[in-house]
Amino acid sequence: MTNSSGFGQTEEEKVKTASNLASTSNNLRNSTAAQEYLTGIQYREGGTGSLTSETDDLKTTYLPDQSFGDQALLQELTNKQNMLNMEVAAELDRVNTEFFTDLDIRKAQSIAGETRAGQRVGGEERRAELAEGGAQTRATSRVAGQEQRAGYAEQGSQLRATERVKGQEDRGRTAEEGQQTRATSRVAGQEQRAGIAEEGSQTRGTRRVEGQEVRETDLQREMFRRYKESRDYDQAQRGARSY
Repeated sequence: MTNSSGFGQTEEEKVKTASNLASTSNNLRNSTAAQEYLTGIQYREGGTGSLTSETDDLKTTYLPDQSFGDQALLQELTNKQNMLNMEVAAELDRVNTEFFTDLDIRKAQSIAGETRAGQRVGGEERRAELAEGGAQTRATSRVAGQEQRAGYAEQGSQLRATERVKGQEDRGRTAEEGQQTRATSRVAGQEQRAGIAEEGSQTRGTRRVEGQEVRETDLQREMFRRYKESRDYDQAQRGARSY
């Protein structure tokens, strides 16, 4: 008899088991011994008075009253047929139950697998989304940092350029102020020296003129003194001669 447990069988083996069970039932109903017995009964009775009833799972032949042995053999065959039909039906029920249970399990496993696959794909998509978001955030931060550093660099460059130009202007202004101061001092010195020289020249001219005036005055005084002495002498001489 075919294994009735159904465990450890593939789907193909389970279908084959059900087919074998159905075939066994049909073979028993159509067995040679049963057919020969029924044919002999019909021949012995002239082929009349028999009644046959057939359903999907059971075929039973009713015969007219025969000998006790014939009735016993017929009953035994009928009982065996009924038992086999019940066993086959039970086995088919078990096979069908296992088959559909296995289908339900496979369906549940498939659904669970699809669910896990969906969750896995969703997780992968979520991780990819987070990774892309992080990459974009890092790229944005990197660009912002680059722009900020470039801004600082440009600001520092402009500040250094401004300070450099300011220093150049300060040095140029200081140099110009120094040059102008030196020129002013030089001109002032020249003017001062010229003034001093002119003052000295004027002083010397004044002293020279004053000396000349003094000498002329002294000369006039000397001449007046001599004139006075000569006059006094002449007067004295004239007075002496008059006495």
